[in-house]
Amino acid sequence: MLKRFFHLHADSAGFFTSLLCAIHCSAIPIMISLGLIGSGSWLHNHLFDWIIISIGIVIAGYAIVGDFLKKHRKPQPLIVAAIGFSFLLIGMIDHHGWMLVFSVLGGLMVASSHILNWRYTQTCKMSVFS
Repeated sequence: MLKRFFHLHADSAGFFTSLLCAIHCSAIPIMISLGLIGSGSWLHNHLFDWIIISIGIVIAGYAIVGDFLKKHRKPQPLIVAAIGFSFLLIGMIDHHGWMLVFSVLGGLMVASSHILNWRYTQTCKMSVFS
């Protein structure tokens, strides 16, 4: 029961962190361009972005990789998460041009990978190692 409690919260935390990342990446440039916040705002600090991406990688590693190894053995959540984090990293490296598109897509893909992982764990009847 305790393992299920922590797992549910790991996928939930990963989903909501990724979703907030996608909202942050799409809303902040719009708010800056409309003059609603200054460009020096802490919300547009790239160190903050790197910290959130790092936390997302740790959560995804715990939830998705752990379930892949111990439960469902389906690579789709891993693949979607890897592509999503790749898009996030490309968005962080390319500060101009396609940054917004890659960042938002990356955040949405990582959130989707947590949903896929949760669905696969719910349909899995028995652990691979039990």
